[in-house]
Amino acid sequence: MPINKLCWSFLIVIERFYIAEEDGFSEYWRRDKSPLELDELAKVLHSIRKITSYVGRNVGDIVWAGMEIKNGISLDPVYFMGKYPLPASKTDIAVGMSVHKSYRITEWSDRFHTMALKELTLPPIYEFKFNLFFDMAEKIYSDLLSNRTLILGLYTEKYRNWEIHEKMKQFINPPTVEELLHFWWKMAADRTGEGYLKEFIDPSVGGLVERTGLDRFYRKPLKLLNSIIGPLKDECPNLLTVSERGSFRLLLYKSIWNELLSHIRFWPGNRADPFMLYDKFDDEIAKEEEEKEAIRSTIISFAEEIERKLKRGGIDYTDDIKSIVANVDDVVRIKGNDIVMLAENKIDRKILLDLRMTLQSIAHRNTFFNRGLVTGKIDGRKLYRALTTCRVFLEKKNRFVLDNNFVLLVDCTGSMSDPTKWNMALAVYQTLFSAIKEFNPNARLVGYNEVAGTCRITELYRSGKFYSVFPNGKTASGEAIIATVLSIKNFNKQPFIIHITDGASNWGCGVSEAITYCQKRRINLLTLGISCNRSNKIALEEEYGKKVAFLENIQTLPRLLNNLLHHKHN
Repeated sequence: MPINKLCWSFLIVIERFYIAEEDGFSEYWRRDKSPLELDELAKVLHSIRKITSYVGRNVGDIVWAGMEIKNGISLDPVYFMGKYPLPASKTDIAVGMSVHKSYRITEWSDRFHTMALKELTLPPIYEFKFNLFFDMAEKIYSDLLSNRTLILGLYTEKYRNWEIHEKMKQFINPPTVEELLHFWWKMAADRTGEGYLKEFIDPSVGGLVERTGLDRFYRKPLKLLNSIIGPLKDECPNLLTVSERGSFRLLLYKSIWNELLSHIRFWPGNRADPFMLYDKFDDEIAKEEEEKEAIRSTIISFAEEIERKLKRGGIDYTDDIKSIVANVDDVVRIKGNDIVMLAENKIDRKILLDLRMTLQSIAHRNTFFNRGLVTGKIDGRKLYRALTTCRVFLEKKNRFVLDNNFVLLVDCTGSMSDPTKWNMALAVYQTLFSAIKEFNPNARLVGYNEVAGTCRITELYRSGKFYSVFPNGKTASGEAIIATVLSIKNFNKQPFIIHITDGASNWGCGVSEAITYCQKRRINLLTLGISCNRSNKIALEEEYGKKVAFLENIQTLPRLLNNLLHHKHN
């Protein structure tokens, strides 16, 4: 190689890595990735912590096994390490595993397990089998809870299928308690909610000779186990307190335990059963654990650095807002969020055309000329080309531009969770934002909701795609508006914030402080109320005055937007 080329090869700097898209639910929302092991492990853990915050507030910390933890969930990194950035399919499994374990914590599974053992006082050989039964029953209950939320159910299904597939590699010759219980898990936690009603069908037909005819072992005990799934699925989650739900489950489990024991009394629990198999598989298990420990040791060396990266977190606006408002004690915590779901396309094409006309009426017209054409209007300045190229024509074009920057701020709190109302909100903000985006490419779309006692503010439009979040929690409109103002970079063009909501703020510092701050920063705050009842309309009018309009159906959106824009200086 010539010396000059060799020198240049050493000067090449990689500025970015290409990361291909992969199949998996997490591919829709996870954009913060890294090809570097340490960074990627921290980023994945950060994403998982955000998602599990939807399960409950007492989940505790979520860490990789080997990192320091007092209360919470420790995820085994063995399966997830090796390829970076982590493939979406593996991210889905990690999320599902975390959601599954989070429900077990919020429902006090360990506490009720201890209570059950104390009440039953079983001999060690049967206690080993009961532990397997109780653990699987609680796994099923956790998945049944996650199935009540569509998105979380999809993730726990991914984890369940993966876990069952991995365990099948370890099953010994039937019958075993472990294999029976995994068949039960697959049937009872099925997302359709009807798997437990079906007859067990031996899936091993056509496989190894010694593993055929499983139905003669498992059909009767599975019918018994499935007899408690109806109450576990339909009655238990509706009880008000954790204690009531736990006591209900204990009664269910104990009601079938003696009969179940009569079926499995002489079966080995699993390959680690110390009573039925002694040390038959000890060497094999020890070898597998040794290989896993070698991988976990990597996490131990990274633990401190991963925690340091995790502490950076998203943007926290809380302290900045406290420095702005007078009623500091009422300010709630508000942070940026990047966990989103791909939104269904709800753009109304007819309304979009009408909105274009409305926005064009207030937009600034820029005229430019495309010169040197072979057809069009004669350009007197280019007549000298008539004898050479004949390119003496021009075309006049008008481009309409909104000089003001626009931010749409969408209320995504619990009051918006009604499917009809939420679908209308999706149609309104997608259609309105699409129209504004044509006249101002810098327009932004932001949503806010509450997760685990924190107001989360999220960008809902990225890279040409609309996204959504769970409509959840209380409404901290004041903090959301101020945080949106703080995120605006250019104040020279008198930005508009169009706030889409269904009611007044019921949490935090209140809207009056936000309105005052917007006036101070010369920002036009307009409010669009959708599907508001009479009391909500009165409350919104008291808060926002003339700068609020109410939308009963999307057909009136262009007219209402026009009215709002004309009241911007009132």
